[in-house]
Amino acid sequence: MKKYSSFLLFLLPLASFSQGGSEFYNDSTFITVLVLFAVLVLIGGLLFGVTRNLKRIVREKQIELVEPSYYQRKIQPVVSRWNPIIVSLIVVTGIIIVLGGWGYKYAMDEIGVQQDYSPTQPINFSHKLHAGLGEGELQLDCKYCHSTADKSKSASIPSANTCMNCHKYVQATAKYDGKISPEIQKIYDAIGFDGVKREYIPNYKQQPIKWVRIHNLPDLSYFNHSQHVKVGKLECQTCHGPVQEMDRVYQFASLQMVWCLDCHKQRGIDLGNDYYEAAHRKSLKEGKYHVTVAENGGLECGKCHY
Repeated sequence: MKKYSSFLLFLLPLASFSQGGSEFYNDSTFITVLVLFAVLVLIGGLLFGVTRNLKRIVREKQIELVEPSYYQRKIQPVVSRWNPIIVSLIVVTGIIIVLGGWGYKYAMDEIGVQQDYSPTQPINFSHKLHAGLGEGELQLDCKYCHSTADKSKSASIPSANTCMNCHKYVQATAKYDGKISPEIQKIYDAIGFDGVKREYIPNYKQQPIKWVRIHNLPDLSYFNHSQHVKVGKLECQTCHGPVQEMDRVYQFASLQMVWCLDCHKQRGIDLGNDYYEAAHRKSLKEGKYHVTVAENGGLECGKCHY
C-alpha cells in the first residue's frame, strides 16, 4: 500500500500542474510518465517470466543427470504397455480370490469352533487330582461325577451333594496350615456347610455353583452321550482328550462335523449286539467282519440334524 500511495502522491502534483497550465507539467508530460510506467511494468513481467523459465530448464537438466531407478528402467517400460482395463480386472479378481479363500478358511476353522477353549471356573477343580492315574491321584471313574453319561443324552454336571460325599470330611487342611482349602470352602459357602463343626447351617440360603460349559454344540446338532458311551463303548477320552492329565479342562477336539464323520468312517459297530443282528447277517453274507458306523447309516444327515 505504501508503494501505491507514494506513486499516487507523485502523480497528483503532475495532474494538478497539468490542470493549472504550467509550461513543464502539462498533459503531454503526464501521459509520458504513464507510458514509461507501463513500459517498466511490462519489462518487469518479462523478466519474471524469463527467470521462471530458466529455473524450469535448470530443474530439467538436473533430473537428466540423476540415474533412473530400477522401476523406471525395468518395470515402467513393461507396465506402460499393459491395458489398464485388463490389469484392473486381474487385480480385482486376485483380491476377491484371496479374500474369499481367507473368509472360507476363517469360517471353517474359527466360527463356532472352540478348540482349546478353557474358561475360568468358579472353583478350580483339578481333573488330574481327582481322575488322574498317577501316584497320589484319586483315580475316580468319570461316571462317578458325570453319572448320566451312559444313561441319557447329556452327561450331567455333578451336584454339590456329590462333592460333599467326600468333602464333608476331606478338607485338604494339610496343604493350608490347618485351614480349610479355599476351593473346598467355596463349596461350603454355596450350600451352607460349617466346615469347622462339620454340619449344615440351618435355614441357609443356598447358591448354585455356576460352572461354565466348555463343550458346546450348535442347536442344529444332536449328540447323545449314552448312545456313544453305552452302545458305542467309547471312552470319555475319545472325545474329551486326556482329561485325567488336565489340571484345568479345555476342549480337546474341534467337534466339527468333519471330525465326527471321520470317526464314523473308521470305527466299527459291535456286531455281537442284538440291535445290529440284521447288519451282522448281511455282513457275513458279504464276507465282511467289520462294519463301520458310516456303513450302518452313520453318514445320514437326519442322524445328527433333526
